[in-house]
Amino acid sequence: MLAYENVKAGILEYIKNNHLKSGDQLPTEKELSEYLEVGRLSLREGLNALKSEGIILSVRGKGTFVACSSDHIADTLNVNSSVTDMIRCSGYEPGSVYFEKRIVKADRAVSEALMVDEGIDVPVCVRVRTADGVPVVLTKDHFAPALAAAFLGLTDAEMSIYRYVESTCDIKIGVSTTEIIPQCADEKIAETLNIPVGTPVLVLQATVTDIYGTPLIYAYECFRADKFKFVVTRGKP
Repeated sequence: MLAYENVKAGILEYIKNNHLKSGDQLPTEKELSEYLEVGRLSLREGLNALKSEGIILSVRGKGTFVACSSDHIADTLNVNSSVTDMIRCSGYEPGSVYFEKRIVKADRAVSEALMVDEGIDVPVCVRVRTADGVPVVLTKDHFAPALAAAFLGLTDAEMSIYRYVESTCDIKIGVSTTEIIPQCADEKIAETLNIPVGTPVLVLQATVTDIYGTPLIYAYECFRADKFKFVVTRGKP
């Protein structure tokens, strides 16, 4: 994990442990630097990352304040982070309460994303991810045929599929093209995530590639909308 990500996780853990709410003020940079035992440069990188994600805000001459509830697990869609990193960087312990590997027939979405023939056998890993033991995300990761050997060795001990693929296949994860679809939980999703039927959820459908643009994983991720928010930074064309 990069230094600023450790700082982010430390600040979020501080917010959570001290039950800070929107509008509450954070300690000074000097105090935070000493508390986290990090340099001022790393601290500022972590603070800037949290500002860009809308979690904290700075008011000139007054200090830095919490901008949203610490119950939300925030992530910026400008960075291709794994679900594990999203949870950990928000000060929660990532885990899993369900893990299954199976072979499915590629439907049109999977075939287009992974550039394989429709109907071909594709490995898929289904997991229910938790934050401090609470189910928050249902994930279905479809693997490209080139990752079949890695898929066979995958176990529920692996928290981050991104890191697992990079370490076992000597592949560097590149970018992902992500579509966000707001939905209401049906009976199956509601039972899986322990929420009432009809509760809003955020579905992300992402095609993950390596640094050369080769498709590796087609991910279906269903997030509890009461636990996650996503931030997109947009500029002028």
